[in-house]
Amino acid sequence: MIDPALLPRSGVTRDELASRARRFGEFLRQEDIPLAIVGYAPDLFYFTGSAQLGYALITREGETVYLVKKDPERARIESPLREVVPYVRFQEIKDAVRKLMGKIPKTVGLSLDVVPTNLFLRFKDLLDRAHIVDDSRFIRSCRMIKSPLEVENIRKGIEIYDKAIQEMPDLIRVGMTEAEAEETLILALRRHGHQGMVRMRGWNQVGLDGYLYAGRNAAIPTYIDAPLGGVGMTPAVATRGGMYKIARNEPLVFDASPGVGGYMSDQTRTAVVGTLSPSLQEAYAVAVEMIHRFEAEARPGDLCGDWFDKMAAMARKAGLEDNFMGFQEKRVKFVGHGIGLELNEWPVLGKGMAWRLEPGMVVAVEPKMVFPESGVVGLENDYLVTESGVSRLSTTDDTVIHL
Repeated sequence: MIDPALLPRSGVTRDELASRARRFGEFLRQEDIPLAIVGYAPDLFYFTGSAQLGYALITREGETVYLVKKDPERARIESPLREVVPYVRFQEIKDAVRKLMGKIPKTVGLSLDVVPTNLFLRFKDLLDRAHIVDDSRFIRSCRMIKSPLEVENIRKGIEIYDKAIQEMPDLIRVGMTEAEAEETLILALRRHGHQGMVRMRGWNQVGLDGYLYAGRNAAIPTYIDAPLGGVGMTPAVATRGGMYKIARNEPLVFDASPGVGGYMSDQTRTAVVGTLSPSLQEAYAVAVEMIHRFEAEARPGDLCGDWFDKMAAMARKAGLEDNFMGFQEKRVKFVGHGIGLELNEWPVLGKGMAWRLEPGMVVAVEPKMVFPESGVVGLENDYLVTESGVSRLSTTDDTVIHL
């Protein structure tokens, strides 16, 4: 028997879960999908309040049954749902679907952006060759708008980052390797309450607690869809800090995503032991100007793609077009993204993106300037879209951190 007092809780209520399922059900009704089966961990947690191994059956009316293989006892403690049902064999999922729906539906939703093909085929066979359609865009659209509880968890992650940054001058010194400095700061995040896992959606996407890059190592491109690269320790893990030793008068970039209650924040700050060169100081000032313009001017209804264009135009005017969000042809085509249960949520503030800012969205805005010979400067702040504009959630000062 598990002592419930030993387990942390998500804080989500049965009413909030019901609201999420109803909102998802509206999408299912529009697309004539009678039933969705949700098993991808972040989505499962979103609809049940638990991430114990299993599946949530969600009807287009918003009714939810949580089938749990391991561990059902813990899932019953964690989830406020009434219907938490244990199962042992995969075949039992079919029995549960028939009990819930009265029959096996002809159409069933699965998140085909993340479900492996072999699992897709198993469900196809299990459900009498039902037509399986991709419902991931509906789930991601639901998750794009945050509740007060979700915003509060993100805010707590932001506070953790700020506490670690306040300690940074006492923790980081010349001669440390990037890897040593990176892990020292990540340990600080954990001490202050970081949950220790960062999720990203997609094929070969691996979330990491944080990255610290020194000097021109930060500007070396790699496979991740980000303006920063990093050398890492091996081509098998071709990112993160490596064995390069921190030196004076070169930029250090600390990009980290402490999470609380499942929800990630995402912030970046630039630091230096000594002084940045005048050209890097000027580039950093442009990045800060971009951030402050977003804070002052962003409104609900704005096209997300327009904000990429505005910041790209500011970089071009400052003579930094080749350095904005990468270098030359290696530049990425976004300057911000949604955050939540995953680090790469919708919307994306990227070139040509047709999403519009809506109240309840939480976005990370990250203008960065990349210089192959000297490194990267920039910053990243988190914002809540409100009815009248955007509210800054980040509390760390925007100035360069001098160590």
